[in-house]
Amino acid sequence: MDKNTIDSNDTEPKEVCLSFTGGKDSTLTLHLISAQPSEYKVTSLITFTPLITTKPFLAHSQQLISLQAKTLSLPHSFLPVTPPYLESYRSLIITRNVPYVATGDILDVCNQFMDRVVENTNVKLLRPLWERDRNELMNLIFLNNFEVLITCVNLNKINENVARKMVGNMLTRELYENIILKQNDVDACGEMGEYHSMVLNAPLFKKKIVIKKGEQKLSDDGIFLYFMIDDCEIIDK
Repeated sequence: MDKNTIDSNDTEPKEVCLSFTGGKDSTLTLHLISAQPSEYKVTSLITFTPLITTKPFLAHSQQLISLQAKTLSLPHSFLPVTPPYLESYRSLIITRNVPYVATGDILDVCNQFMDRVVENTNVKLLRPLWERDRNELMNLIFLNNFEVLITCVNLNKINENVARKMVGNMLTRELYENIILKQNDVDACGEMGEYHSMVLNAPLFKKKIVIKKGEQKLSDDGIFLYFMIDDCEIIDK
C-alpha cells in the first residue's frame, strides 16, 4: 500500500494520531481522514515543540492550537522534542501506540524526515495531501468553508508590501487568486515556508474561534511579518 494513500482492507477503522499545527494543511488532513470513518479514526492530536523555548511560535500560537483542539473535541498534547531530533520524534510517536501517524505534508521539504522517523517501526505514515495539485487543495478549503487566518509571511520570499496585505487577514479565494497566485516562485499553499496560517472555523469544529484583538509585528531578525494575537475566544457558530 502506498503510505500516502488513504486505503484499508480491514473492517475496523485504524486509529490515527495527527501531527497538528492548527494550520490549513493539517486541518484539511483531519477533514479528509475523518470523511472516511469506516477506514480511519483520528483519536488524538499532537504538536511537536522545543523542550525549552524563550520565544513564542510566530506562526502557530499554542494558545490558539489548544482552542482548536477544544472545538474539535479531540485529545491534544504538546510533545517536547530534544536532540537528536530523529530519535526524539520516533520515541514520542511510538509511545502514542497507534498504527498510523498523519501529517499535512504536501512535499518532501525536510529530507524525508518523517519517513526516517517511522522507519523500522510499526507505525505507518498517512499523508492525504501528498503531491496533490495546489489549486485542488485550496478549492477543497474554500468549498468546505474553512475560515483561515494568515498568521505569518517570510519576507525573504514575499515582499513586505504584499505581506502586509496578507498577515492578519482571512485567506479568501479573492486573496488567494489576486495576491498569492500572482507571486513569483511562491508555492500556492506555502509549502516552502512562504506563509503560514491558522484555522478559526471548519466543518469539524463544534464552535468557532474569533480573534478579538491582534496586530502585525516584525520578528526581531526582520525576516518574518507575523500576526500577534492578543485576545481570542470560542463562540457558538
